[in-house]
Amino acid sequence: MPAVDIGQRFDFSTLQPDLILDALQHYGLDVSSGLLALNSYENRVYQFNAYRDAAVRPEKMVVKFYRPQRWTPAQIQEEHQFAFELAAAEIPVVAPLLFAGESLLGYQGFYFAVFPSRGGRTLEIDNDDQLAMLGRFLGRMHQVGRKHVFTERPELSVQSHLQRSQQVLAELELIPGYLRPAFDSALQQVIAEATRQ
Repeated sequence: MPAVDIGQRFDFSTLQPDLILDALQHYGLDVSSGLLALNSYENRVYQFNAYRDAAVRPEKMVVKFYRPQRWTPAQIQEEHQFAFELAAAEIPVVAPLLFAGESLLGYQGFYFAVFPSRGGRTLEIDNDDQLAMLGRFLGRMHQVGRKHVFTERPELSVQSHLQRSQQVLAELELIPGYLRPAFDSALQQVIAEATRQ
């Protein structure tokens, strides 16, 4: 994976369409369409059509530019490796494409990955069959994930995501006094239940 100097930037102010197209072309993608911005809370994600490896017709792809200073390259690569493992276990995930054996790419201060574009459907939460299928996939994902220890991503734990949040909220006094007892009671129940799990 190429080293990327991200400096002190943590935004996308220089991520312009020309830079995106140049980055894709740098890795051998001949873009044959415009860029369609897709919803993403913290990254910049675009769908496009491109020719790859002298293909006869263009493929629909998605490029995901990671927000600078949000994740380290090692954290992103660990996520990609997990996606490859899930796909190998026939769990329907979209793993990133490889370019010269690398899934995490870099260009002019940005890390990014390219994925095949895949359609999906909205989950019907009142459909018991779909909920059961979702539960089975989540179970299979956990079975794949428990085969090794993840070392790069922050751990999701009661301490890090509940108790620490409770402490911060108490210190900042953001919750109105009349709501505080009910909030504290509800949060204590959640913490107790999560701790028992």
